[in-house]
Amino acid sequence: MRNAAASTVKDRAVALPNLDSIIRGLLYVYIFCLPFKRLLFVERNGFIILVALLVLWCAVNRRHFLTRTPIDLPLIAFIAWVAFTVPFAASPSYSAKEFAKLLQQGLIFYVVAYFFRDRLHRTRLLWMLVGGLSVISLYGIGQFVDLLGVKPQEGEMMLVESVTPGEVWLTTYLVMLIPLGLALALYVPRPSARMVGLAAVGAATLCLLLTFSRAGVLALVCEAAAVAWFVRRRAVLIGMAAAVLAVVLGSAALFQFDVSVRGGWKAARGSSLPLADTGSLSHRYETWTFAMDKFADHWAVGVGYGKDSLKLAYEGRAASGATPVNLGTHNTFIEMASGVGLPGLILFVWLLLRIVVTAIGGLPRAVHPAEKAILLGLGVSVIGLSVRLSLDHMLIGTLALQFWVLVALAMVVYTGSPDRGHVADAA
Repeated sequence: MRNAAASTVKDRAVALPNLDSIIRGLLYVYIFCLPFKRLLFVERNGFIILVALLVLWCAVNRRHFLTRTPIDLPLIAFIAWVAFTVPFAASPSYSAKEFAKLLQQGLIFYVVAYFFRDRLHRTRLLWMLVGGLSVISLYGIGQFVDLLGVKPQEGEMMLVESVTPGEVWLTTYLVMLIPLGLALALYVPRPSARMVGLAAVGAATLCLLLTFSRAGVLALVCEAAAVAWFVRRRAVLIGMAAAVLAVVLGSAALFQFDVSVRGGWKAARGSSLPLADTGSLSHRYETWTFAMDKFADHWAVGVGYGKDSLKLAYEGRAASGATPVNLGTHNTFIEMASGVGLPGLILFVWLLLRIVVTAIGGLPRAVHPAEKAILLGLGVSVIGLSVRLSLDHMLIGTLALQFWVLVALAMVVYTGSPDRGHVADAA
């Protein structure tokens, strides 16, 4: 019996490292495919396979993979509150489906936090994300060049989307990942690695400008200011000031460029427009006013979690035409207030603040360059995203999953890992 028990333990010890590697390898593929709209089947099917492997891992290891992080309290409190509001939603079945997506995001956060505890794997994932940013940005730039001079057919949208699901998705993704590449360029010691980081940031910034998104440009400027404030080095301050000047002048020149066809089609869709047009701003003001008026009637628990809950609650009573209720709130914070009430909004803001404070607060204790890049990149990214999400509600779907991957990496760095003494020079 003892021999059998010892054999079982030995077999488990042999199988477990292989299972860890399989799960980690699947996560690499899963995370890389998130921005690619033609690879969404990988995200959907990959998640099912991931859950099955995690169940097997727990059974083999006889324990769970959940680890403590500095944001556990606000994250669990927010998830619990959303669960509490589901029965009070205008459409409980729809809000339950959206709540399941929130649970998926939370699961991905804890899975990445556990299986990327090793510094070497974190560094590899970091460079994979920056590499994906470069590919997507270069493809978007090429797409813009191909669209020049092309006359759209009736009903065709002439927009720079790269390989992502849409131009708003693309701008939000760029705002999220640009600080990561910039932080790498600031902290990695090798000149070649710095050049790779700067090249990725340059391509992503140009791609962002070519989307003609004023919200994206505003978020990028705020991120540059945040980097200068947190790093507080004279060279960085001068560099960020020069970058902001270049972005502002470049965007102004592009907005004055002859893009009347593209601007007209964007106007039809209600997206960001050239600077001379104020249609999108007036529309957003209309939607915000509408949502806040309805918020007074449901301030405690909201009308339901999910971007379509407001529409489901009021579409039958809205005025005809392109009403705010049919086009969304265009603001994540107003969306949270109207969807899950004032307590939900407070918990959501608390969660974001906790993430920023934790990431920036961990910078002095971080030693490895990649660790510093992850912490600074996430802290600045959340600031830029908060600006971007104030003009479009895009913390949903695969973008939200991408966001929680970054948060998980930063939380692992902050809490430390067993490999503190290990030196991984992959950066």
